[in-house]
Amino acid sequence: MSLNQKKLLTFGILLALCVISLGAYVRLSDAGLGCPDWPGCYGKLLGVPDNHIEVNAAQVAFPHAPVEAAKAWKEMIHRYLAGTLGLVIAALAVSAVWPKRQAALAPRIFLVGLVLVQAALGMLTVTWLLKPVIVTMHLLGGMLILATLVGMRANAAPALVNTTTSTMKQAAWVVTALILMQIALGGWTSANYAAMACADYPLCQGQLMPADLDWSHAFAFNRELGQTSDGQMLSLQTLTAIHWTHRSFALLVLAACVTFARRLKYQDDTRPMGNLLLVAVVVQVLLGISNVWLQWPLFLAVLHNTGAAALLAVAVYTTVQLQRANS
Repeated sequence: MSLNQKKLLTFGILLALCVISLGAYVRLSDAGLGCPDWPGCYGKLLGVPDNHIEVNAAQVAFPHAPVEAAKAWKEMIHRYLAGTLGLVIAALAVSAVWPKRQAALAPRIFLVGLVLVQAALGMLTVTWLLKPVIVTMHLLGGMLILATLVGMRANAAPALVNTTTSTMKQAAWVVTALILMQIALGGWTSANYAAMACADYPLCQGQLMPADLDWSHAFAFNRELGQTSDGQMLSLQTLTAIHWTHRSFALLVLAACVTFARRLKYQDDTRPMGNLLLVAVVVQVLLGISNVWLQWPLFLAVLHNTGAAALLAVAVYTTVQLQRANS
């Protein structure tokens, strides 16, 4: 891989982190429907309705979506940034084959496919009115794009690990999968606005495990926002079950990451990655606890989302480096 491709790849990773963080900010600031259409905003591809004539025209075209310029701008800036990331990924794909074959094409084609899927999910997020399963899939799509970019960069970097065991290689994949599952649970919690269901920690509503959790609707995916599959309003017991699951699974992820990080620290060439993984997971857990104690201030809530992306990136980079080592 050429130096320019490595620089473009690094830029793509940073841009993906920004897109993920900004997406969280848009969602958590209740601006996910700041634009009622896609890909434009009230019919405009550039900007949002910002004068009396345009606002009136927008209200006629979208009578059920009052123009809120601040929310609309948040949504459009996110789309512009995501579009820029798509162009970077397209450039990476083109640079792999032109003017001559310089790098493996398969992961770049996979990335292009992911971007197209993300665009479709972004559209459905708006047109299906923040349906939780679509919002969660949209978050996971962004995380997979980041993970793929990080994996490519790790593969292009100098090999940091000389030898390791097959057990460590397998453990790296397991830890990465657990982190991704926890991100999915976090996305599901956020998409269902269940973050406030437990306002205390380490207890939840004063109990280790509330007795009246409603599991029957907690993970039913084919339903609208705030509703059960049969159209009833979601109960507090359902939201609590969602939140409690995310919180409890975090303990498993923490234990797995700490155990794996300690094993990495036994070997000189893997010790830095072990230290980084340990810091990333501890910071992420502390951010989660702080959000509960402080009642989810916007800045910390967005940072929690960014922390999840950073933790995944560290796990993926470590996994790829370990796979390159001799067993």
